[in-house]
Amino acid sequence: MSDTTSAIYAITLELDGQRHHFQCRDNQTVLSAAEEAEVPVPSSCCAGVCTTCAARIQEGEVHQPDAMGVKEDLRNEGFALLCVSFPRSDLMAVAGQEDALYQAQFGQYQS
Repeated sequence: MSDTTSAIYAITLELDGQRHHFQCRDNQTVLSAAEEAEVPVPSSCCAGVCTTCAARIQEGEVHQPDAMGVKEDLRNEGFALLCVSFPRSDLMAVAGQEDALYQAQFGQYQS
């Protein structure tokens, strides 16, 4: 593979009980590819700060160096922000995980 050729990965994204299948280049965010495929993934800031586009990776790997809205230990548990996630393999993920991510990050601070 030359430097000008991008790898293309198969993405399966579950959202609101429906499975969506589309492709994503390795130099494209998963959110961008989902939008091209007309998959209505919730999003807001598109900068890795808020958690509106949070997903839980079930299978596969993403590179998300700009995901400031997710603590490192939660990234290791599979949480990802799709707006700044670049696929590194075929993926299976569950989108719409903003509440789960919020609870995982801040739930212990709630009374």
